[in-house]
Amino acid sequence: MVAVAEPLAPDLLRLAPGDPAALGALYQRHARDVQRLVLGMRLGLGREEVEDAVQETFLRALRDLQRFDRARPLRGWVLGIARHVAVDRARRGRVRAAAPVDGGAVVDPGPAGGEDAAARAEQAALVTAALGALEPEQRAALALRHVEGLTMDDLAAALDCSVPTARARLREAAHRLAGELRRRGLGAGEVTS
Repeated sequence: MVAVAEPLAPDLLRLAPGDPAALGALYQRHARDVQRLVLGMRLGLGREEVEDAVQETFLRALRDLQRFDRARPLRGWVLGIARHVAVDRARRGRVRAAAPVDGGAVVDPGPAGGEDAAARAEQAALVTAALGALEPEQRAALALRHVEGLTMDDLAAALDCSVPTARARLREAAHRLAGELRRRGLGAGEVTS
């Protein structure tokens, strides 16, 4: 299957360093996705760190604009930058001691009775702990595919690798997550949504 890049909107076609209107359009189009990815990676970043990561993503995008291949998906490129920014921040130990921002529970407890809600909350905590045991790059692959809903072509662009390599990384991350879930007493089929 041949990947077809998303068509660039007219305001993004003129995207160039020093063009604040085009950068604003890029930000408007992808900021929510970037924030959702950074939160989905579950790196324990505080609210300010998440906001800083989003801003840094777009600053890097502007700085590296000349390297963007317009034949590739813009969204995947921006999310790939966001992945690097988030992982860099986590590796540099910039994570604050404050409580991390909750980007939404992995398992939505929904409207349920007390006992059922408690079981779902416990399950959500176990899933979050299992995700926390993964390497940041593995969480990124899972978040890009399952939180952001990227296609395999877009995932490969975001991970800066080939589609087969992206598939292998995603498979390894899923295998590791399944092992972590089992280690915590949950089978992959037991996780409810």
